[in-house]
Amino acid sequence: MNIKNLHTIRLILIPMTLEITQSLIKGSSVEVEKLGIKCDKKWPTEDTMDILPIINSSLEKTKIPTGFETWMIVDKNNKKIIGDIGFHGEPNKNGEVEVGFGLVEDERGKGFGSESLDAIMAWLKLQESVNIIKAECLIGNKPSARILEKAGLKEVNRDEDLIYWELIN
Repeated sequence: MNIKNLHTIRLILIPMTLEITQSLIKGSSVEVEKLGIKCDKKWPTEDTMDILPIINSSLEKTKIPTGFETWMIVDKNNKKIIGDIGFHGEPNKNGEVEVGFGLVEDERGKGFGSESLDAIMAWLKLQESVNIIKAECLIGNKPSARILEKAGLKEVNRDEDLIYWELIN
């Protein structure tokens, strides 16, 4: 399956390829630049760098993106990657998938988180293998909690650190 970029009013969501992932792991943006886009000086974030080996491992198996890895969030205005959004792998046997997202600090509070999550949620609704969309955020991360709530996810649990969210697809 060939995954197409997702377009919103202000953003393009581009699936990370194996080549892009391996380039970023090596500290290079050359594969990103081949797409005619550039990286924000603060992207990839530390969180993104932590998950790149997991994305790489997944893409080494599939060779091409399935959509259930990570998507780069590109600002159409300046063709710069300002964050990423993605999944903790393909849906499990119950059709559950977990979504996560992050933006570089300077781009937060501008609606880009909601806009990118809305685009991914619309894509998920077209995926027959997905029954339940899950997410989690730190209790103190009120902006992320608002974005998840606005996207239709409901709080289902919380512990000392995290709020757990779900949406039946």
